Formats: sequence, C-alpha cells, structure tokens
Amino acid sequence: MEPSEFYTSMLVIPNKIAAIVGLDVFSKDYKTVSANLMGLISIYVLFAYVSVCTVVEVRHDVNDLIYCLVTVGIGLQGVMKIFTFLRYRKDLVWIQDYSKALYKEEGETHRAVLMDDITIMNVLTKIILGFYGFTSVFMLLAPMIKTYLTGHKYLTFGFWLPYIDRFSWLGYFCNFVMQFIMSVVITSENMGPDTIYFMTMMNSVTQIDLLMIKLRDVCNKIENHDFNIKEDLKDIFKRHQEHLLYVRNVEKIYRSYFFVLFSSLGATLVLVLYAIVTRAWIAGYTSCIFIIYEFFIFCYLPTLLEMKKEKLQQEIYNLPWYKMTTSDQKSVRLFLEATQQPNCLTMIFYPMNMPSFMEVMKIIYSILTLLLTIRNE
Repeated sequence: MEPSEFYTSMLVIPNKIAAIVGLDVFSKDYKTVSANLMGLISIYVLFAYVSVCTVVEVRHDVNDLIYCLVTVGIGLQGVMKIFTFLRYRKDLVWIQDYSKALYKEEGETHRAVLMDDITIMNVLTKIILGFYGFTSVFMLLAPMIKTYLTGHKYLTFGFWLPYIDRFSWLGYFCNFVMQFIMSVVITSENMGPDTIYFMTMMNSVTQIDLLMIKLRDVCNKIENHDFNIKEDLKDIFKRHQEHLLYVRNVEKIYRSYFFVLFSSLGATLVLVLYAIVTRAWIAGYTSCIFIIYEFFIFCYLPTLLEMKKEKLQQEIYNLPWYKMTTSDQKSVRLFLEATQQPNCLTMIFYPMNMPSFMEVMKIIYSILTLLLTIRNE
C-alpha cells in the first residue's frame, strides 16, 4: 500500500464515527443539513433544557449543583466543536487533500520514511480511539454497577428529566436511557473530530521530517562535490511555504475552539477538584482525568511541532554553507530566517504549548487554593 492510500484509509474510521452526529465533513456527498446533525443539535437543546431545570432544582444542594455544572462545562466545548467543523469545513477538507497529495508526490522518493510516520500515527490513533471508548463505557457502566451494589440510584451525569421522580425505578430508567443516548452521541462527536485533529497535527510534524531529509540530501550532494543544488533548494523552499500555509490554516480553524475549550473546561476542573477535596466526590475522578487529558493532548502536539522546527533549524545550520555559491548562501539564509518566524497554534491570544498547559494548571491550582482558604475561614 502506498503512503497516500494508507493515510486515506486511516481517515475512514474517524470520519465514520463523526458521521454518527453529522460531522463527517470529508465525505464526498456531505450535506450541511442532515438528520444526524439535526439529531445532535436536538440532543444539545435537550441537554441545555434539562441542565437549567436541574440547576434550579438543586440550587441549594452543593453536591448536586457542582455535579450539574461540571457536565454543563464539558458540554460547552462540544457546542463549539460543531461550530468549528461547520464553519471551517472547506479548510478542513483542504488540509486533508493537501496531506494526501503530499504523501502521493513524496511517496515516490521517501516512501519508507512516510510509511514509518503513518504507521506510528495509525497506532497512536487507535490508542486514542481506544481511550475514548474505554472512558465512555466506564462512565456508563460505573453508575450501573454502583446502583446494583448499593441499591442507591446513581446516574452518569448530573442532570435529569424534569417532572419525573428520579428516585423511583421508572424515573431512574428513563433518565438512564436519556443519558445513555446522549453519551453515545457526544462521545462520537468527541472521538471523530479529536482524532482528526490529532492526525492533522501529526501531518505537520511529518512535513518537517520531509524537509529535514531533503536538507540532508543537499548536504550529501555538496560533500560529494555536486553543487547543482538550486532545484533542490527551490523544492525545499516551496514545501516550507506550503507547511507555513498549512499551519496557518490549522490555527485559523482551531483557535476559537481552543479558547472555549480552556475557558469552559478550566472552570469545570476547578469545580471538580473542589468537590473531590471537600466532599470526597468519587465520580469526579473520571471527569478530572478526561479534562486533564484534553488539555494535555491539545497542548502537547503543538509543542511537538515546535520541537521539530528547532531540529529543522539545526539541519540548516549543519549545511556546509561555506562550500556553496554566494547565491545559494543567500537563499539558505533567507530560508533560515523564514523558519525562525513565529508560526504556531494559539487560543486566540495565547500560544498552545506545554508551557501554557503548565500555566493553566498553576492558575487552576491557585483558584482552588483560594476557594479552600475562603471555605476554611
């Protein structure tokens, strides 16, 4: 199988998962208005309604109120994900079409490297899908098991249908069915788009790998006294400009989503940790792990790209520039300057990377400490 075909086959599963909620934007016959998408929107309308009703009902019960607000915070980023995929569908399609075309063109000379990168991407993608699947199944089964063992009625999420007694077995069953359907839908919405984001970022890393290989080829040519490198340098510069355009498109698509993600889930994580510390809320551990994972994966991949860019600059430094013609030296210098220009993902006004992840964790810890201090006083 060729790299382009292998990569195309990898897109099938996340796109099919996204199709459950009408976000299969890579399908050739995709329609913006579909029954699945309308079903997803209806789920969120129902989610908003039952959440408001639940907040009003439990406003005097801290435990239930926190539990409800946590699920509301997790739901907000899902709404933004719908907006992102519908608003930037053409850009998302361009990104994937460019990746397929790149793998097809470069596969003729760099097939082994591409196949290695795509194989690693394939393994990691399956791990991510498995993590989402396991988390979803655990969140659904844990309340059922706890209900069976204790006799008390536990639900997966902190909201329930109004006008129905959730403490009766009929009410519990109705609420559980509602939450089960919501879980399947919202899990599909997260699994598909998040996996596509992961693949998108891994593609940008592979682009840097290809540039470094091409630079090493140029270096070997010069060392072997072959100074006919103008066409090679032109190809490298062209690919680098394409890479910059690729990253700018990714940044344009996701920056608003990142802002909502960190704002809503950051506030949610504070509530979760507060409930765990003060009220021994066991169910909060699952939400805590999920939120931190979301923060980590969205920050780690841009950091990985930044690390690759530093390696690319090092490859440029390693070129025997003193053996080049004056014209080629100027070209390489301009290329080096281009690689040093900032071109990273942001959450509108703040960079997306691991230092930002640590900063967010520190802010959450500070707010949590402040809340605990106020509570003790």
